[in-house]
Amino acid sequence: MIGVPIGIVVLAGAVVAGLSTVGSPDPVSYNNAIWLDKSWTHGEVDDERLADFANRLRDNQIGTVYAYASTLDINGVWTGGPQGEGGFMESRDYIAAFVSELRQRHTNVKVYAWIEIWTHLDAVDSYRLDDLFLHDNVADFSRLLVSDLKFDGIMLDVKPLFNDTDDFIRLIRSVRSATGLDVPIAVAVQADLTPMNSDLLELRSIAPGTMWSANFKKRVMVSADEVVILMYQSYRRDTLDYINWIAHQIQSYVPLLETNTRILASVPNYDWTSDAHDPVIENISSALDGVNLGLTRLHEDQRDSLAGVAIFTDEELDQSLWNVYREKWLQR
Repeated sequence: MIGVPIGIVVLAGAVVAGLSTVGSPDPVSYNNAIWLDKSWTHGEVDDERLADFANRLRDNQIGTVYAYASTLDINGVWTGGPQGEGGFMESRDYIAAFVSELRQRHTNVKVYAWIEIWTHLDAVDSYRLDDLFLHDNVADFSRLLVSDLKFDGIMLDVKPLFNDTDDFIRLIRSVRSATGLDVPIAVAVQADLTPMNSDLLELRSIAPGTMWSANFKKRVMVSADEVVILMYQSYRRDTLDYINWIAHQIQSYVPLLETNTRILASVPNYDWTSDAHDPVIENISSALDGVNLGLTRLHEDQRDSLAGVAIFTDEELDQSLWNVYREKWLQR
């Protein structure tokens, strides 16, 4: 047997190792998210449709899904929608099947149970977020969603919340206690509607200073694992004003982060019009322009604190919208 000098062996090994990394693509980061309404979870979903959708998520670096589970109605019952249509139990098996089947088709995905809790029963009845029975109800329901339906985490969508309130912090802690420290909790957070000392256009319909304090924002970030800023229902009627409004939210939240909490900017894609939302103004394209503008206004070392964006949509995005998302976000 012919001996080979050790130095040559080492060199050859180094060359092979080096060649193995040449041209290797960077690992894909699935930091972005999408909201899915009850059309995905409260009925049977066609296998081909779900498979195609899972491919879309992978191709567009979306690794978190906030899938609609239920809404707490005025009687403390978990329903199938904000108007109380149907019941959670009627759709429980469909929801569990969706979670399991999506995870099989997209192994990098995390599926959070999106639950809605309204802070007021209606326009007449009083505030209810201080009700400890409500906290227990939400906590117990969250435990069930994780333990029985196998959700990876909980998305708390508590609304409206225009001012600081310890009741919100207590609710998050109640859910944390019920689900355990290993189950991530995401919270939808209120954007500053009429921030003080800004160059935004004045809104006559909303009182000045309708916003959370910096201290309260920090407390929410400490309490949750993910904070998703809702970048819509701004009441803005000018596109440039809306873009600047979103940029303000990035500047308002991101520099405050002092923990490992993930911050995402939720951008809209839905057509229904209201006093708060004009889809011509508030859409994926203009929202992403606002997010990117806000990032340019941060110090360079702060920009990575924004983990990604979350698409809030009431329909499947067509190719043109995915192209906008890719161009303005993934390829920026």
